[in-house]
Amino acid sequence: MPRIPEETLQQILAATDIVELIGRTVKLRRAGGNWLGLCPFHNEKTPSFNVRPSTASFRCFGCGASGNAFGFLMNHDGLSFMEAVERLAQAANIRIEREVWDANAEQEAKQKSALIRVHQQISQWYHQLLMKSPLAQAARDYLKGRGIDQGIARNWQLGYAPPSGPLLQQWANANEVSRALLIEAGILAQSPERGDTYPRFRDRLMFPIRNDQGEVIAFSGRLLQSDAKAAKYLNSPETPIFSKSRVLFGFDRARRSISKTGQAIICEGQIDTLMLHEAGFTQAVAGQGTAFTEFHARALKRQADEVVLCYDSDNAGIKAAEKAFRILAPAGLLIKMLALPSGEDPDSLIRKQGREAFAELLAKAEDFLDYQTQQAAKADALGDMRQRVRFAGQLAENIAVVDSAVARATAIQRAALRLSLPEDSLANLVKQARKSPTRRAEPAQSTGNEAELQKQAQAMVQQAHPQVRILASLALGDAEVLDWLRQQSLKPLLELPGTEILAPLWQSRFDATQPAALQGFLMQLPQVEQVALNHIMHLPQPPSGLEGAMHALSDLEIFRLKTLLTGLQTQLRQPRLDAQTSNELQREVMGLHQEITRLQNQLIARQAHP
Repeated sequence: MPRIPEETLQQILAATDIVELIGRTVKLRRAGGNWLGLCPFHNEKTPSFNVRPSTASFRCFGCGASGNAFGFLMNHDGLSFMEAVERLAQAANIRIEREVWDANAEQEAKQKSALIRVHQQISQWYHQLLMKSPLAQAARDYLKGRGIDQGIARNWQLGYAPPSGPLLQQWANANEVSRALLIEAGILAQSPERGDTYPRFRDRLMFPIRNDQGEVIAFSGRLLQSDAKAAKYLNSPETPIFSKSRVLFGFDRARRSISKTGQAIICEGQIDTLMLHEAGFTQAVAGQGTAFTEFHARALKRQADEVVLCYDSDNAGIKAAEKAFRILAPAGLLIKMLALPSGEDPDSLIRKQGREAFAELLAKAEDFLDYQTQQAAKADALGDMRQRVRFAGQLAENIAVVDSAVARATAIQRAALRLSLPEDSLANLVKQARKSPTRRAEPAQSTGNEAELQKQAQAMVQQAHPQVRILASLALGDAEVLDWLRQQSLKPLLELPGTEILAPLWQSRFDATQPAALQGFLMQLPQVEQVALNHIMHLPQPPSGLEGAMHALSDLEIFRLKTLLTGLQTQLRQPRLDAQTSNELQREVMGLHQEITRLQNQLIARQAHP
């Protein structure tokens, strides 16, 4: 794979204002030389998210998230490292030159670019057909019946796919789009038996699906023939630029509103989503005809504290909502259910009764577990003790996936009261459900190694000698201290336990006056060391500068000598020690005592005359 030179990475970081980047989605306020805000990666009411321009870094003192501008985009937007680098490079107008040319990587980049381009082109063609072609009259009539006018259709670039292949072939020829590219993009489908191709989308209303940057990467097509046997909605297949499990319809438009309100509304379909947006509920999104995934949950959690499920109130809708709950709740999101009137969806409710009716229902949205219990009571599923016990077992499975122990305890208390069951009995059912090997993983486990990485880094910081933490903090925040530290003979000290985190700084050669160079250095370290040093970098820095570093180093040297002294004294206490060895050990002990006293006197004198 190609490697981006460290100099290029530093150049990109230097050109990126990390406060401005993070400030687009996190409300920050100045606090001295730093900036504070509510962490976008976990739920908090008191700001613990710290952005430090002097080191081009961020750190949350609540959940431990930390890193540079690349790391923020990777965590916040779900990007890979290369995607984060490319996005910031493009914003800074910096050309990325890779050190090693890789034909496969080059081809992959070209392939993705071609796929995005053809999706954009054909989306415009579908849209023009919808707006002007006589073939699309049924699609226009359908939209009119749903209260979608031309302005809304333009705003969302809705389109129409014609019923047969010749028109698509004419468009492809006119735009020099190859058959192979249309197959790869999922616009053409290929018959496995005959090998011939045909348009995947025929006589369908087309909804463009966009990535987080607003680029069209796929389509969802709604069938217009009510008596047809084909699926009502048909999505694009998986391609190098589209995966149903990683995309939410409308998220590119809704993300800012979700972040601002702390709430996401999840609908069952595209029309409900876009009509909610048009009515002013711009925090609405929808899945892509598949179950919610942990990726969806993490993407929403980065922006919101609360999710309102806006599904049909029939049995199918309630089951779909329960599946969504079991994915979203472990991410630490509060899940509510908006109870729609029977036979209504968000779109029809707003058209019939106005946005105020939907706003009222939204304000009354219930906790999902309360809603589930209430629906069971309405269905007369809690009539006798046997039914209540059976339902309690089902409910316990859902309570078990809730992230917060406090929220679980509250849910147990409320459910036990409603079911007229002993609270400890329901608590035991939940406890058993949480131990079940079939239970969905907790969010810390579902996010891969991130939680373990944070745990290891925190342990490394805590296990470091206090003077090591002071030295590392001063060296990371003061170029003069780092230059002085590099000149010291630290090798004997670095053999001590609790000093491991100091070695990378002592051996480093980056320009300490440049925040981007510091971040470039950190990116070369093992992840645990990188996160640990980021943690230290955001601790309150000792104010004493170089003088404080000298003091800390002297303290460390005293600690080293005392460690040696303890070892010698242990040897002296060994039985049957010969006289010569005993005399040699005593001389070494005396010498260590003298050296320790000398260093301690130096420290006292330095403190008296700073």
